[in-house]
Amino acid sequence: MSEPLAERLSRFTPDGTGLDRDALLFAAGRASARPNRGWQLLAGVLAACQVLTLVGLWIRTPDARNNPPSVAVHQPETTPLPSQQDPSELGVLSERLLASEGDWVPPADDAPMIAPEPPLRVFGPLPAKYLN
Repeated sequence: MSEPLAERLSRFTPDGTGLDRDALLFAAGRASARPNRGWQLLAGVLAACQVLTLVGLWIRTPDARNNPPSVAVHQPETTPLPSQQDPSELGVLSERLLASEGDWVPPADDAPMIAPEPPLRVFGPLPAKYLN
């Protein structure tokens, strides 16, 4: 380097009044971020759907106190009961059970309540009878 240029550079003192380091880094970070407006659009659409649903339900709901129903309620005609009851009805079955006092035998209490073989496990080995 030539001497006059080296002297000029040695006398150079930077002036930091024009640059703000924090503002510069903040602006760089903001410029590097990609704007993603998709979630804001989705939130707006969902909010609008909720408002439309509320308005639709509010308009369709009649005020029961001020507007009684104008349609007459139709009373079904009473039909005579059949002379023979359906044997699958619960009442008939319970009557049969109560009428047969000595015919019903309760199950034996000496039967084991545990299965004779261990249950299948998710991560355990399979028993031999399932492998064939």
